Amino acid sequence: MLEKLLLAIAITFSLNLFLQVRVPNQSHAGANPQQPQEPTPTILVRLPTK
Repeated sequence: MLEKLLLAIAITFSLNLFLQVRVPNQSHAGANPQQPQEPTPTILVRLPTK
């Protein structure tokens, strides 16, 4: 009974570890993906004249 429980835990741990490890894409290896940059908004402020 204890052996089956340990085997189930080991299999579950192994599957979780295997499924979370992802091989990086070779075409993008070492390159930092850049997000498209949006132009900064221009803020126009009118100062009140005294």
